[in-house]
Amino acid sequence: MLGNLAHELTTATVLVSATVVIHLIGLDVLMRLTGLHLRRFMSAWHGIDRLLVPLGIVIGLFTLHGLEIWLYAFAYWTVGLLPSLEAALYYSTSAYSTVGEAGAMLPKAWRIVGVLEAINGMLLIGWSTAFLFQVLSHLQHDEEHPLPKGAIARRGRRGAKT
Repeated sequence: MLGNLAHELTTATVLVSATVVIHLIGLDVLMRLTGLHLRRFMSAWHGIDRLLVPLGIVIGLFTLHGLEIWLYAFAYWTVGLLPSLEAALYYSTSAYSTVGEAGAMLPKAWRIVGVLEAINGMLLIGWSTAFLFQVLSHLQHDEEHPLPKGAIARRGRRGAKT
């Protein structure tokens, strides 16, 4: 029992680490592609870019999450935890998105991996949401923010932030 739990946690750690690296690289690529578009391919019609840039980022994020879901699904399928690639993809998508649909189930000895995939997916989706918000907020504000930056930050002695 303990040996299988260690194997399960090791597998989950490898998958979580791989998806975090994929996500980090993917966000960097999205940032570079967005910058390239804005520097070289800006449209004469500003409205088109207001559509294309967010659409491109969202499609990029969707693709990134798809790759991460496929990584888990492929792992489940190759180890033989689920009967088909479709069942593995269905389970992985459900777990990653935290929907939790139980149409496909991992064997009891591997269910911790599925639960950790859900936590991983929740964190990566949150990271993507923060990325999307930050990028779009930065791109859509052409003037200073009306609120002073750091106005309510905690300050230590002599006005230094702590």
